[in-house]
Amino acid sequence: MQTAAGVILRPLEDRDFAAIARIVSLTSGRPFGEAEMRDQVREFEPERFDHGWLIAEHPDNGVVGYAWYHQIAWSFHPAKYAIRLAVHPDWQRRGIGRRLMDRVLDLLLGRGAQRIKANAREDWVRSIAFLRRYGFVERARSFESRLQVARCDLARFAGYATRVAQAGIVLTTLEEELRRNPDCLPVLYQLHCTLDVDAPRDDPEPPTPLTYETFLAISVRSPLALPDAYFLAKIGEMYVGESMLKRAASDPGWLHQELTGVVSGFRGLGIATALKLRTIEYAQRGGYREIQTRNSDRNGPMLAINAKLGFVRQPAWLEFQKETSAIPANKESDA
Repeated sequence: MQTAAGVILRPLEDRDFAAIARIVSLTSGRPFGEAEMRDQVREFEPERFDHGWLIAEHPDNGVVGYAWYHQIAWSFHPAKYAIRLAVHPDWQRRGIGRRLMDRVLDLLLGRGAQRIKANAREDWVRSIAFLRRYGFVERARSFESRLQVARCDLARFAGYATRVAQAGIVLTTLEEELRRNPDCLPVLYQLHCTLDVDAPRDDPEPPTPLTYETFLAISVRSPLALPDAYFLAKIGEMYVGESMLKRAASDPGWLHQELTGVVSGFRGLGIATALKLRTIEYAQRGGYREIQTRNSDRNGPMLAINAKLGFVRQPAWLEFQKETSAIPANKESDA
């Protein structure tokens, strides 16, 4: 049995990202690599919003746990934070998670945090009990869904491509659009922000768009980005939908499906389904094994599309919330 004696808590160092990603893979049940971890941190815009890390390190065994706390980038309020905390399975039940949580909560209360969020999967009984002991209460749910790519019979859905074509919709890719117009990225950024802020969410505060630089970093320039798998729907010169795939650095057989969305005035034409069919066709053609995506339980239409295409829901992710006092109205939503 491993002993927690000698485990110290220290700040993050750049070399820690590979170890953090290994812990995420072991505790989440899906492949996750250093590049994904770095992309995820970029998405939370640490230069723009308050954040910090605590690393639990054993002198002989290296990084055995971590806690990452950050303001909510997609729905900013200065008094609202989230905590991501995990301990390597071999080092659980040694009091390391409790030390991390105690220290982080002290730090956040010192920063004036009044609403603190954390997540656990519904089948993680010990994690849920751990959060509840600290006063966290379930507030929302989301579903990870996975598709075994080879099992999807695309011929069953051939009518969707015809339907959107008859409506004047052209399906293209970021790669094709950059060849046609190298200056298209600012317009695609506006589309992405429009779709992102319009996606169903559980935060009461207004959505906060990511910056153009962050969009480029995680969606275009990331080593995991696939310009030929960033699918777009357009009518004339106007972009009206997107569905993007990214590689999984630690498993060449996996693809992560990012945001899929259609501008509100063009919904109901089958565009979202047609876009997702293009991503599945891409995965089959490339010999990928599995596509993974995640949606809020409030996003009934997208969950229905996923089920129709053969995506299988995994155990739900539960969002927990701890309130230290009533949170005031956000007067800094343009952070």
